[in-house]
Amino acid sequence: MSAKPLGLIAGKGKLPAMFVAEASARGLEVAVVTFDKDSLASLSLLTPNVKMVGLGQAGALLKAFKEAGVEEITMLGKVDKRALFENPKFDLRALSVLKNLDFQNDDAVMTAIVRELEKDGFKVVGQTQYLQNHMPGAGHLAGRRPDERELADIEFGMRMAKGIAALDIGQTVVVKDRAVVAVEAIEGTDEAIERGGRIAGAGAVVCKVSKPAQDSRFDIPTVGSRTLEIMAAHGVSALAVEAGKTLVVDIASMADVCERHGITFTAQELK
Repeated sequence: MSAKPLGLIAGKGKLPAMFVAEASARGLEVAVVTFDKDSLASLSLLTPNVKMVGLGQAGALLKAFKEAGVEEITMLGKVDKRALFENPKFDLRALSVLKNLDFQNDDAVMTAIVRELEKDGFKVVGQTQYLQNHMPGAGHLAGRRPDERELADIEFGMRMAKGIAALDIGQTVVVKDRAVVAVEAIEGTDEAIERGGRIAGAGAVVCKVSKPAQDSRFDIPTVGSRTLEIMAAHGVSALAVEAGKTLVVDIASMADVCERHGITFTAQELK
């Protein structure tokens, strides 16, 4: 193992475990700090150096990485951004970061966090450093082939999603018959899909893209089998992601969900 472990700030979901497994396969040790009890339990099975701190406890997070001898840090997994509005117990270090923000949109918050980590001497590296093989190129990825209506909706929806992403509102839209029926905001992709499915009914299409100036250190668009299960529950028939810029979690599991529910899954090249 490397003398200097990689640092991982781990949110919910499967991505942190994927990262630890990929890094370990290359002989690299990973020191993890998480805010989530389930992630603490699952990641402790993969690496002995896992600590849990409270969301908003920036001082404790920095201390944990310093004690582990970390120099490079990456951030992976879902952290519900609505927590910013739910009065978490921010320590003085976290409050000093947030009080200086003009906006509390994704990029502003995450850029401030990166800046604070770098101020303490850490290097924040891209989320995809060890996960490039989970970012498929353009083409049909799983399930049946899209029909003509879905192809038209995908072409339209990818353009609309790119416009929304450029405004740093969200990275996902739900469309049907070339009309946008739901836009992702702070609630996240899953709830946007649920809302879009309720509004549009069967046959809606989900399109997910990267931001035009995506910072690879945080918030890379990600999809997994849970995304597809939520789509299936609401009759949503197609998922399109941006080729080469989207992390796909467990493609075998996603293919199984697509086959069971008749969903089409494609990656689209955007000009």
